[in-house]
Amino acid sequence: MADTSNGLMYGVAAVKFKTSEGGEKTLGWLDENGMQPAGNAPTFMDVNAAQVTDGPVDSIMTNPGSDAFTMNLIQLNAENMVNVFGGKKEADGSYTPPTKMVANGVLTITMHSGHSFRVFNSRLSRNGWQNGINMQNVLAMGIRVDMLKPTDGKERRYRIYPPGVTPDTADSTADAGG
Repeated sequence: MADTSNGLMYGVAAVKFKTSEGGEKTLGWLDENGMQPAGNAPTFMDVNAAQVTDGPVDSIMTNPGSDAFTMNLIQLNAENMVNVFGGKKEADGSYTPPTKMVANGVLTITMHSGHSFRVFNSRLSRNGWQNGINMQNVLAMGIRVDMLKPTDGKERRYRIYPPGVTPDTADSTADAGG
């Protein structure tokens, strides 16, 4: 099916995470800021020559940069916390976090525009508490999502899907072709 959307992607409808050990789980509600870019731009070293006085003769990339997002999880019930980082949900509904709050897996963002955005090797890490505890804010767990090089030998770090395309079906078709 051809993409007939206007290409505008907006609104976080759902964020799902799947580790290699388990099935895909919904993370829970994010605050109104949704997901914010947090990567780094590439850096370059200018090469200057004594014979050329009006600027560099070349520029060498010293760091390719990175792609990342941050988000604030505001639905802090035990099940959502276990879905993100593991740990233990107690019988009374309390949550005991793991010693290391880092998880790797496939992250899929579904948008209100109908688009989806999938990161094939994402690392979720705790980014501290956010928003505070008072009557004007809702306490949130800050989460950083780093887009890492895939471990399956494929080049793609992420894929964007237009409305009406199911990511799992599209992945199996596109990845089969190389």
